[in-house]
Amino acid sequence: MTRILTIAIAGFLLATTSARADLENYFDCTMNEGKTRADIVAFKTEYEAAAKAADLETYNLKVLFPIYADTGRPNSFFWYGSFKDFADMQRVSTWFQASEWPAKFQENMSCNSGSLWRAMD
Repeated sequence: MTRILTIAIAGFLLATTSARADLENYFDCTMNEGKTRADIVAFKTEYEAAAKAADLETYNLKVLFPIYADTGRPNSFFWYGSFKDFADMQRVSTWFQASEWPAKFQENMSCNSGSLWRAMD
């Protein structure tokens, strides 16, 4: 019961907030065998160009390479993106799933987990 109440309150707060709020997703990834940081950055640039051509430049994308991270995995990084709202996230997701990009991601990286966050000012 406490869990349901917590989820309900969190949903209410997310739905009624008037502060600027962005949705942020993080994927904990590892470069595939033979890939380098330069390859991942080049892939990011290619992906951004395709998103812009599809009129989806609202997806703000960054790749976070660790200076220090106790992950136990060499070549790990975070693939980070932000959306202005859920409708924007849905537009990007629909485009992405229907494209060749899921296969291209698998060629370059393996991601262990993903998470979605609400950033609020």
